[in-house]
Amino acid sequence: MANAVANVLNVPFVIVRRDLKITEGSTVSVNYVSGSSGDRIEKMFLSKRSLKAGSRVLIVDDFLKGGGTVNGMISLLREFDSELAGVAVFAENAQTEREHLDYKSLLKVTNIDVKSNKISVEVGNIFDK
Repeated sequence: MANAVANVLNVPFVIVRRDLKITEGSTVSVNYVSGSSGDRIEKMFLSKRSLKAGSRVLIVDDFLKGGGTVNGMISLLREFDSELAGVAVFAENAQTEREHLDYKSLLKVTNIDVKSNKISVEVGNIFDK
């Protein structure tokens, strides 16, 4: 999804990874809290050659639960002296509260019924007036 957004906007595409790739060369890493309950500490990596200082960055992610991954990416931006232009996600969990995180979502998942295999969704906050 992020690659498609970068293509439409005609801007570079950069991948933040959870696994270190030897082909990426030198990297910068940050620890971040993953999971809406803050139950795991994980690490993410960004190649030093992938982002120039002073860049404006749009973070694009597939699903927003508690915001830990997005907050980790924002921490990485600070390490590169780059500026956050915005956060866009495909879908968000409507039942999770996120303090101090400004983002736009296309869809809002309001309920997941495992027994009936049904997922209820609404339009995301990008459509709010």
